Amino acid sequence: MYNYKITVSYDGRDFSGWQRQENGIAVQEVLEGAIGQVLGHPITIFGSGRTDAGVHALGQVASFFSTSLRTPTQLIRGSNSLLPDSIALLAVELMPEDFNARFSATGKKYSYDYLVSPTRLPLLNWRSWWVGPKLAWDKGSKCLSHLVGEKDFSTFRSTGSPTKSNVRKIFSATLSSPEVNIMRLELVGSGFLRHMARAIAGSLYEVGRGRIDPNDFPSIIAKGDRKLAGFAAPAKGLCLREVYYHPISENNL
Repeated sequence: MYNYKITVSYDGRDFSGWQRQENGIAVQEVLEGAIGQVLGHPITIFGSGRTDAGVHALGQVASFFSTSLRTPTQLIRGSNSLLPDSIALLAVELMPEDFNARFSATGKKYSYDYLVSPTRLPLLNWRSWWVGPKLAWDKGSKCLSHLVGEKDFSTFRSTGSPTKSNVRKIFSATLSSPEVNIMRLELVGSGFLRHMARAIAGSLYEVGRGRIDPNDFPSIIAKGDRKLAGFAAPAKGLCLREVYYHPISENNL
């Protein structure tokens, strides 16, 4: 048996999320169909984690076992010729038997893009949330340091989502403007609760418009009450940028 690790990029607009489900087309099932065809037998792919409907990925990682041996070039070219334009296989590696894309991961990097132009820009609107130019981003920046560290992030967890623990470690939280008309929130953490990144993005929006005082942000996190934080920002602004498989610290991001 060969254990393959793959890196995948996708435009989340066309899909009901990463994980296979009864209603809607998922990224996982489309990949399984294309890669299985290249390998000559059905496969089951295990992702590093789920992404919701509409969420994008630049560097989602997954793994699967196969009895067929293919070179990275064969698997990439063959699969991409069968995949829709909204999904691309970027990299392939053969891994030790005990590698698992989900359980071997040490952390992830997510970004959330806000569109800050005075009017909507159609070519950016599909991957960002249009919030206009008037938010006080300096106030949002004051909140970022309170996100860093190992904490109970129940405040940003979707109600009713099952999990053994709500404790996660955030290594880095930054706001920057990487391109004209875009303000980007970037979060690197050991893991994320369901809708956590989007809830943080929505909370910073509320801070920026003056509905949450940045001085109250530490107590909002500490109280663990989802009702105190902002709503989950729209999925289209969120992107899974990278999955890590080495020990992470603030100094080696």
